[in-house]
Amino acid sequence: MQIQQLQVSFDAREDRLLLRISTAEREEILVALTRRLIKALWPYLQKMLNGHLGGADAPKPIVASPAPSNAAPPQDLGAGSFTEPYQGDDLSHPLGLAPVLAMESRLQPIDGPACRISLGEIKARKVSFDCDKDLMQAFCAMIRATVDKAGWDLDLDALAVNESTEGAPDATPTLH
Repeated sequence: MQIQQLQVSFDAREDRLLLRISTAEREEILVALTRRLIKALWPYLQKMLNGHLGGADAPKPIVASPAPSNAAPPQDLGAGSFTEPYQGDDLSHPLGLAPVLAMESRLQPIDGPACRISLGEIKARKVSFDCDKDLMQAFCAMIRATVDKAGWDLDLDALAVNESTEGAPDATPTLH
């Protein structure tokens, strides 16, 4: 999936963050992110950003919850602009208009350096996309700003990866 634009907004009615992914193929994927998922995933996003994407030695795959890997091979991520308004007109919705409720997630380092983020429902719809350092920084900034706007009282700076479960896939939590 060649990402054209990302947007993270707050859906107060559902009390969830809504991730909108627009692709170069004029498709849009909608993903609902809960407070619980963000709380579990955030430390791993930061670890990936500051580790593998920051130029450190390549880490093992980081799993916030188990998900099968059926992602496409890495692609050229290119540089993006995050100052333009989201262009959501005339997009098709291959996974439907109802957002994928992200109940499991996986972060995996890939060559580039880049990483693959997989979000999905348990045994149902899944979304995977690749991020380079710039896209990951923008994605994290959007999450941070939207969490603040949501008023979730979630101190993202205080969240840290539990070192005792790092790299142990059987010890990672299943969300929801």
